[in-house]
Amino acid sequence: MTYRITSVSLLLGLVAASLGNGIASADIPGKHPYYIHARSDLRQAELLLQKADESNVLQEEKAAYSKVHTAIAELDKAAVLDRKDINNYPAIDSSLKHLDKFRSIYKLLRSAEKNIEKEEDNHSAVGWRNRAKVNIEQAKHYVENAASKDVIDDLRASNY
Repeated sequence: MTYRITSVSLLLGLVAASLGNGIASADIPGKHPYYIHARSDLRQAELLLQKADESNVLQEEKAAYSKVHTAIAELDKAAVLDRKDINNYPAIDSSLKHLDKFRSIYKLLRSAEKNIEKEEDNHSAVGWRNRAKVNIEQAKHYVENAASKDVIDDLRASNY
């Protein structure tokens, strides 16, 4: 029994082999993807904090922004060593105002905190993770204060 290899069969075989090779060399999720998810949440929170709010909460917003930015920088150090892509530009809901904005930021900070609390495989990244966690905790504190001031201000102005 003789088999004839047609040019179409040969072409299909070569395409399949080259695709399989490309898939094998693709970026496989690393040992600790959780801090990358945390970084994405922090980046969203950072962008929301850049949206100016009422003047009575600007000081807390700036302080929270600074802490979130520092936490991102700490996670970036780990990501660079792990050769992870850290260029993310998440979309934010620009229609969020006042308390809804702070609620959304707080949820993002809690999500980031939960993600970086997961066990870390790379021991050199543990220090960066811990420093990021401290900054997230401090940012949460500033967001809590900003939300409280916003609610009190709205109550006094009879906005409820």
